[in-house]
Amino acid sequence: MAVGYSIYVEKDSKLHREIDPRTKFLWLGTIFAVSLLFNHPLPLGILVIAVIAVGLSSKLDLKTLKPFLLASIWFLVLGVLIWPFYISQGRPVVTVFGTTITTTGLLFGFAMGLRVALMVTTASIVMMSTSPQKMMMGLLKMGIPYKAGMALSVAIRFVPLINAERLTITEAQRTRGLNLDQGNSFTKSIKYVGVIGPLMLRVLDLTSTLAVAMDCRGFGARNGRSSITRIEITRLDILLIVAALVAVVLAVISRILGFGILLQGYL
Repeated sequence: MAVGYSIYVEKDSKLHREIDPRTKFLWLGTIFAVSLLFNHPLPLGILVIAVIAVGLSSKLDLKTLKPFLLASIWFLVLGVLIWPFYISQGRPVVTVFGTTITTTGLLFGFAMGLRVALMVTTASIVMMSTSPQKMMMGLLKMGIPYKAGMALSVAIRFVPLINAERLTITEAQRTRGLNLDQGNSFTKSIKYVGVIGPLMLRVLDLTSTLAVAMDCRGFGARNGRSSITRIEITRLDILLIVAALVAVVLAVISRILGFGILLQGYL
């Protein structure tokens, strides 16, 4: 199997080296929960900026975050395009296909886009700042069976690897005269069969190779497993865990009192 492709980015920062992966998982769940408790773009926007600031302060540059930020922008566009057709409250702005678009609908759609962007950005920073070994150890320490932890770790590992294989196959097909840039969407989708077909075969080959390698190393022969990677909860982790619990409590109280809520009755 090709090596060198990983979401994890090696940096010398506290987020990378001093914070336990279990603490990161807790904060990941906290951000997810808080994002679901608010539906106003202001608090969600502040949280997105805060998460990006944490990533930049951990020496993850904008070039590294660019693919995830572009995906977040796409979700923002989708939210603004879709949700206003389902929200009738607010001041009318324009009528599209017989549906009145309101300011509240646009703001709510923007908030829903920010919600997904917040989740995507947070998850990406957690994965980029946590090595696969520590991530798996964190899952094992949380009580997840090591086979399930290994499966999740391999799945995360395969995402950038498959993307790299896709780029390699695309370039190989271009050198053979396959033009993927010309034509309408339907024509392009037909042309991409020349990429998807070899990619699927390559993925099957990779999974088969991985399965044989794991069998040769006796994976699953014992109920437990040993590891040279060690993780432990420090004082910094305890402070962050307490802060996460406080953040959830404050978010719940804000939801009950109506703060950070654009529309009542909507998640």
